[in-house]
Amino acid sequence: MSVGVLHGGKLALERLIDYHHARADETSLAAAEIELKDLLQEAHPDFKKLQRTVAKLEMSGKEAEAVTILEKALEKAQNENKQHEAYEIQMLREEMLIYKGDFEKALHCKCLDEEDISDARRPLYKAIINVILEQPKEAFSNWEQFNEMQSNFLWPPDQQDAQLYEVIDDFDKFVNVVNLLKRDIQETSKRKNK
Repeated sequence: MSVGVLHGGKLALERLIDYHHARADETSLAAAEIELKDLLQEAHPDFKKLQRTVAKLEMSGKEAEAVTILEKALEKAQNENKQHEAYEIQMLREEMLIYKGDFEKALHCKCLDEEDISDARRPLYKAIINVILEQPKEAFSNWEQFNEMQSNFLWPPDQQDAQLYEVIDDFDKFVNVVNLLKRDIQETSKRKNK
């Protein structure tokens, strides 16, 4: 179930939908960097917890720090030949690169080309990046691939999923949500550069 949630893209899609609603207390945000390092040190990291922790770093404007921490963890996992762990860390880094606004680097990450693992996050992230980079044909193609892949993962239906399904079923709604995200990333970047 948790692999289905991760690879079906539900957590990533929820992050996109909840981006504008998510708020955490300052204590939780301040502790997120330490929490991320601690979670990555575990013998068997909990990737759902890691996803929530990197979300806290993103909400606190520490995407660059998250990318740096994840790149070190990725190198360690690769050196220890922990392929699954390395892949999951790459996907977390991919998400942080998007939220950081490093779209070109994100688009060329190796994990987006991995075909051996059935993971709906790949076409979802590509579709997001394509929308942001104003590549509508590629965005639509990747969105359709995401739709097809995620339909193979069973999400337990609940009230919250209704909004997710609207974005999955309607490309224009997906584009609108991504454009709001793009605007927020650009505004955050402007504030950081002042």
